Amino acid sequence: MYASLRLTSPREIMGFTDFPFLVKKGGDMRRFPGHMELLSYLKDFCEWFGLREMIRFNTRVEYVGMLDYAEFGKDLRWVVRTKEKKAEKVVEEVFDAVVVASGHYSRPRLPAIKGMDSWRRKQMHSHIYRVPEPFRNEVVVVIGNSLSGQDISMELVDMAKEIHLSSKSLDISEGLSKVLSKHNNLHLRPQIDSLQEDGKVLFIDGSWVIADTIIHCTGYSYSFPFLDTKGIVVVDDDRVGPLYEHTFPPSLAPSLSFVGIPRKLIGFPFFESQAKWIAQLLSGKRTLPSWEDMMQSIKEFYHSRDVDGIPKHNTHDIANFEYCDKYGDYIGFPHLEEWRKELCVSALKNADVNLDTYRDSYDDDELLQLAHQSPHFTQLGIDAFPL
Repeated sequence: MYASLRLTSPREIMGFTDFPFLVKKGGDMRRFPGHMELLSYLKDFCEWFGLREMIRFNTRVEYVGMLDYAEFGKDLRWVVRTKEKKAEKVVEEVFDAVVVASGHYSRPRLPAIKGMDSWRRKQMHSHIYRVPEPFRNEVVVVIGNSLSGQDISMELVDMAKEIHLSSKSLDISEGLSKVLSKHNNLHLRPQIDSLQEDGKVLFIDGSWVIADTIIHCTGYSYSFPFLDTKGIVVVDDDRVGPLYEHTFPPSLAPSLSFVGIPRKLIGFPFFESQAKWIAQLLSGKRTLPSWEDMMQSIKEFYHSRDVDGIPKHNTHDIANFEYCDKYGDYIGFPHLEEWRKELCVSALKNADVNLDTYRDSYDDDELLQLAHQSPHFTQLGIDAFPL
């Protein structure tokens, strides 16, 4: 993560249902804190619920695969091979169930650009970008007009000679338009047509620049290099499937499940609902629909995405509160509180209009008071909101 990275959502909406993301004395007290504050929250969560002893730290999962099975779905077990950081030996164990919760921000997704392999200057993915200083007085092309592309471009304006933000669409938000008008060295460009060995970057409108560095802010791909399902679960252009409700592969459920595949939602509460559903199924409190019904549901979901014109690689982009509530209904998980939804929408609207200031300037005080008075924030009985 880059050093200056801050949350794009206000902290109030991000907490797990039984552990609010509170302001702590001595911590990062901003409503949109930096990534170290989020790490601190997760550590506090683990301490509060005594989870640390359940975690094997510094241990890499090398392989997860099915043990020989008599019949699909019946008594399926998993071989898991792990290796501690400083140990030579690989440890092999057998488990009744595996939950894959490894996230999806580790394998950079790169575009295919003509001349990319022979372009002799610096190219990097935002995955390894940390601070702006190495780009002093450089001409930088930033590819991708999403959150990290905008963040990094705005951070570079005081350091780089020129920043050219290359975007698929030139139909931009009011907030980005304001930022562009403030900085003479920040330019919006269309997609790149090709790269040339002499450092030239050609755009599809015929314009060009000679750049020192290209930063690919083009997102990430789903990748499970440790997981062997004999081809039952595959990643096809970032569609992980087949997965029933983004969580269960019908042929291997509930003994194999995934947490954290969906994007563009309020992460922690949703992942918590996934975890609860998985736990209920593994403990026998609930059952899944039949294999046929799950496969039919997946087929209908894929079809609805196609009809809506959503590219395959955006299959798991949810952006829908109703889906989160419907998901909760499977297991008796509470619907997202109205204040959570409203604070989320308020932040998105503010970012759309005030891209460079929305994390520090907002006008949702009444909503905030409602949130702080809700059971979510009062449940632990902690007076955690300094004046």
